[in-house]
Amino acid sequence: MTTERRRPARERLLNAADELMFVDGVVLTPVDDILRRAGAAPATLYSNFGNKDGLIAAALERRLEDWTDAWDAAIADADSPTGRLFAIFPALRSYQRERLHERWCAFSGTAAATNRPSEGITRMLEAEDELLHSRLLAFATEVAGEDRAQDLADQVAVAYLGTLTGMLRGDQETAIARGELVARTLVSSLLGE
Repeated sequence: MTTERRRPARERLLNAADELMFVDGVVLTPVDDILRRAGAAPATLYSNFGNKDGLIAAALERRLEDWTDAWDAAIADADSPTGRLFAIFPALRSYQRERLHERWCAFSGTAAATNRPSEGITRMLEAEDELLHSRLLAFATEVAGEDRAQDLADQVAVAYLGTLTGMLRGDQETAIARGELVARTLVSSLLGE
């Protein structure tokens, strides 16, 4: 028995969802492929997650926890308020190298692929969006004060989101480096540096 088959069925289903849905697309990945990869029965999926949307929401929740851990580590390594503001880029770099199976963001891919996301998926997409914007605003406030913080946070967010698109269309390392350069240039311009 392989190590993967010894894992609980719930974990195997989440791993299969992560490996298939966020690479091939949440809509295009048949439940049968997920079940086959996980070595699980349909009843196991439905008893653990309710349906495919429940599995997607749970996989996004796990992904958000992993991303938050990577970002937390980059924030902890930052040595200044500006470093914390830009920590999203080294976090993305380490996340891409160590944890990312697909070419870009599972949240962006899910949002793009689902016309009317379920309540659980919507909740996870909103949680990821809230994490992004609230953290950037907090760090931007440290850097520029309350008067200019929102503009600063918005500019870094746009550079980050553009980076995710660049990762889909080309070399990931290059996209991250360019995104970070754009964010730093925007912030320097806004702060008059």
